[in-house]
Amino acid sequence: MKLDEQLEERLKSEAIKYLEQGKPDWDIPHTLATVHWMRQLIEKEGGDERTLVTTMYLHDVGYPELKKGYDFDDLMKSKKHHAQNGAEIAEEILTNLEYSPTEVKTIIKLVGDHYNKENINTHDLQLVIEADGLAKIDWERVTPNFDKENCLKYLDYFKGRTAPQFRTNTGKRSLKELLQKAENYWK
Repeated sequence: MKLDEQLEERLKSEAIKYLEQGKPDWDIPHTLATVHWMRQLIEKEGGDERTLVTTMYLHDVGYPELKKGYDFDDLMKSKKHHAQNGAEIAEEILTNLEYSPTEVKTIIKLVGDHYNKENINTHDLQLVIEADGLAKIDWERVTPNFDKENCLKYLDYFKGRTAPQFRTNTGKRSLKELLQKAENYWK
């Protein structure tokens, strides 16, 4: 099912209120990039735009505030509970918008599970993890806010934890392209 443009604008506005409180200069552009990548994945791999794009707008609303200048270690500590916090916030946002109880249940499950890369058990969760991952290394669309040392630490972490989880043809093809660009970013 398509996501209505008016509903998307309301959703985006609600999500941004929370994203502004998270990681400075990252959460909003990263979220918008995940929406872009999700639409690319849906186009080739299938999926319900209404629930999957909504999930991408809400997937990082649960991050605690980080101050400018945070490093890789600060980021890793902040990741601990962001998915579950985000699921709770997402439920609150969705109940005030035009989503059915079934859609709300699906979306909050995806938001809550999107950081658990060890148990990818649905096509929807696979797409969420891939869209999120692609946006994390799409440094043309989302400028890194780390210095070189912390960016390279993050890239090593990403290659070890996230990249091996890609399963769709579209995701793997895009990942290969973006990883090469990310590896060349600091050269």
